[in-house]
Amino acid sequence: MALDMHQKSLYLTVFNATMISRSVGRSMQAPKTLKEFKKRVFQELEKLTDCMDQAILTEDKIITSIQAIADEFQISFGQAQKPINVILKIHFYLTKDQNDRLSNVLHCPLDSVILGELKKRGYSSKGNTLTKIDRRSYLMLQQEIGNHYSPRIKLDDKWDEQHLKEEGLLGAS
Repeated sequence: MALDMHQKSLYLTVFNATMISRSVGRSMQAPKTLKEFKKRVFQELEKLTDCMDQAILTEDKIITSIQAIADEFQISFGQAQKPINVILKIHFYLTKDQNDRLSNVLHCPLDSVILGELKKRGYSSKGNTLTKIDRRSYLMLQQEIGNHYSPRIKLDDKWDEQHLKEEGLLGAS
């Protein structure tokens, strides 16, 4: 089932909030545009969220989508993964039970906060910015996250919880 207008609107807001467009805009090679990038990301998201809704989403499908975007727009794997992983996480939480088996398929969205957390724990990849993360280092990072968090999106949930508490939007519990 295709994403409806309201889902697309919400996910576009989330996409814009990730600020990945700024990073991609600096890295992307002409003649590609940010508008084309967004459209292409959403094409991949349509396929992936449909697979999630049908309970047939796999890690291979996620990796294939990320790679397709990285290749087409000549950006790093790290940059390409961010909008895909963030929106898949949001779609999961809006449409699935948190204990659904698909939670184990999802990857933790990598960003500077997550990379900083991993670095504090002594784990560092080839480069500590999204622009320097290639497919190999991305997979190693996801494996490392999986060694400590199950499902992997729990590491990003930890940051979300901390951020909400700091903003006074979640009890101090």
